[in-house]
Amino acid sequence: MSNFIVILHVLAAILLIGPVAVSTSMFAPQLRKVDSGSEDASTLRLLHSITRVYGLISLIVPTLGLIAMFTVDGAMKNPLIHTGLLLSIIAWVILVFLVIPRQRLALLSVNALTPADTPASEKETAALHKVDTAKLPAHIAMFGGIFNLLWFITALLMFFA
Repeated sequence: MSNFIVILHVLAAILLIGPVAVSTSMFAPQLRKVDSGSEDASTLRLLHSITRVYGLISLIVPTLGLIAMFTVDGAMKNPLIHTGLLLSIIAWVILVFLVIPRQRLALLSVNALTPADTPASEKETAALHKVDTAKLPAHIAMFGGIFNLLWFITALLMFFA
């Protein structure tokens, strides 16, 4: 059973974290193109959707890792596994509380929301007026990079564990 959990954990990491890593990396350059008027916002909306949906579902990865830690012999005593699990949770928190909301603000800043999207709340509208929209692509790129770096380090830790 423990091998099955580990296999699910690895497959979930590849299939869920991979698309989020790519979409977070592509969002800021695409935002700059949309903001300059050289491209429409459809790709930007798609990247945000991938980040949001796959990002939220990716909570399965540290959950399966936690289950695997309790079921695989010797895993509880391995500090690399504990560190990797902690880093993956930190990465997920960065994604949910820093990357996704800033991507949504970016969509608002370039008027890229469609009628199918949830309308902007008063809180989001107020936040948009407080944010320097010129720095928004840099912040999105920075937090997306931190998210990706944490997952890269986690993957290395799990490999050497």
